[in-house]
Amino acid sequence: MAVTPMQGMHSMWYDHYKGAVYPLDLDAPPHVKSKRTQCPTLLEACCAFIARDASLTRQSIENVPPILYIHLMEAALRGNHDRSVQALMSQWRLPYLVLSKLVPSVFSSYFPLYDSSYQSDLVRQGLRYTTTLAHTFLECLRQESPTRIRRLDLTGFPTAEVILYYLTSHCMLVHNENRRNNMVSLYNQAVSIAEDIGADESSDHKPLDIDMQNCLPQNISIEIKLDAFVTSESCHSELCKALTVSSFAGARFSLMVERLSVTCLGGDRVNLLLKQVKKEHLKGLQLKYNSLRNTDFVRIAPTLQSLTQLTALDLSCNHLSLVENAPLATMLMQTLSTLSQLERLDLSNSRLKNKLSVVLSGLSGHLKHLRLSGCGLTPLDISGLARMAQGNKFALEELDLSENRLGFSENEDMMGANQGIASSLMQLLNSSVPSLRVLELQACNLDVDLAKSLASMLSCMGRLILLNLQGNPWPTSCSLEVAGRFMSPSSNLRVLQMSYPPDCYPSFEDEDHVDLEVELKARFHVSLNKLSQNGRSSLKLLISDMDQDLLIH
Repeated sequence: MAVTPMQGMHSMWYDHYKGAVYPLDLDAPPHVKSKRTQCPTLLEACCAFIARDASLTRQSIENVPPILYIHLMEAALRGNHDRSVQALMSQWRLPYLVLSKLVPSVFSSYFPLYDSSYQSDLVRQGLRYTTTLAHTFLECLRQESPTRIRRLDLTGFPTAEVILYYLTSHCMLVHNENRRNNMVSLYNQAVSIAEDIGADESSDHKPLDIDMQNCLPQNISIEIKLDAFVTSESCHSELCKALTVSSFAGARFSLMVERLSVTCLGGDRVNLLLKQVKKEHLKGLQLKYNSLRNTDFVRIAPTLQSLTQLTALDLSCNHLSLVENAPLATMLMQTLSTLSQLERLDLSNSRLKNKLSVVLSGLSGHLKHLRLSGCGLTPLDISGLARMAQGNKFALEELDLSENRLGFSENEDMMGANQGIASSLMQLLNSSVPSLRVLELQACNLDVDLAKSLASMLSCMGRLILLNLQGNPWPTSCSLEVAGRFMSPSSNLRVLQMSYPPDCYPSFEDEDHVDLEVELKARFHVSLNKLSQNGRSSLKLLISDMDQDLLIH
């Protein structure tokens, strides 16, 4: 068993890419940290050796069959050999290049769910792939190299905003050059016609030279498909214009967006950009941190309803509130009902009190990923969610109910609700046994009895691999009992996230409270290590500090 203290702050990259847009292959090995377990084939070894040297790569291009270009490009990309990538792309013999066919997805394993530094590493690698290919491709076009690539597909990997801006600017440049060339051609035709009909020979109008420098060679058309992440007004403006001209008949440089993330730009810009995207191509949409209010959603709802190919939708971290707003709940339900392909949904930090059943009733049944963190869920919402799970409305693989008060309340009027929500939560999780892989119940105020019941049931869920129970203020005895359940050899859980018990934090009135806190935490680790001696060593137990607002002295 590995017991690791967790860091309290997550990087911005972790928060930006941890979401519905990129699904994780939970069973795949880690991309960045993976170690080769098999000996490479002779072909792989030879290509890797050649790709290390750009000059050797250029020599090989002239002597190997075109089919080997693909294997050489795979080796060059995986080894981050940019000059070899450039050499190969400049002589590429196929009309297309698809990044996802050359390298495995970086969004693999369950590591990104708890390791922000690993998430940053894999995002950097994904950005490196797309940056190298996009920049090299445009350079090949500018230098009029003999490459035959006409369609570049970068989807499945994030594109840096600076590269997105570069591509959109290039798209507009090609469009403007094309307009200029057409206008010059029309002008020269007019001059020629005037000469043919014997116009005034003293006219100063002479044919213009159309052989000007162009960023795109004549008589070819280019299509680039990518995932766009937009956070700045300037990039938003350029992308809107580029998508508009890409839809024109005869466009010679077209951009297509498969996944779109718009962040920190507000409802008006979100609405404008969504209207420019080709609806049949968009599969993932992230609109978090845009301060979207109810009125903003009413305006964008018709456009969202037309995005029928969406498999992922993230509306989290906005200002949507369905409290005592039945019409908006119905509109959100109608919107989701049109998204028949939807598999991943994030509504975190939307106020859904007593409206969750209405909202989710429009789902088609393909949902696998559901995040409802900080939604103010009530017993009515949890019971409705349980009924849907029991009725096979969906088969959830990832469920996040964090920051909803699902535990004990000291209010006597809520005693019945306490029992109801506990029973509904147990029914929900019991119905999800065949499918659930990831469960997050952080800061849910789970009481001791419910915690023990959950641990008893969850430890027997064979497919569950990650459980987040941070921020639940249990005493040391309860925390140890819960952890002990998952150290049993019968449990398949791989990662358990918990917080130090409140009794590890002495009162600030104690003069030596800092030293005492360190000692109490050390004792807690000693107790965990004793439990693990008779348990299994494969469980990774991550211990974080308790939020000061949750501490009970």
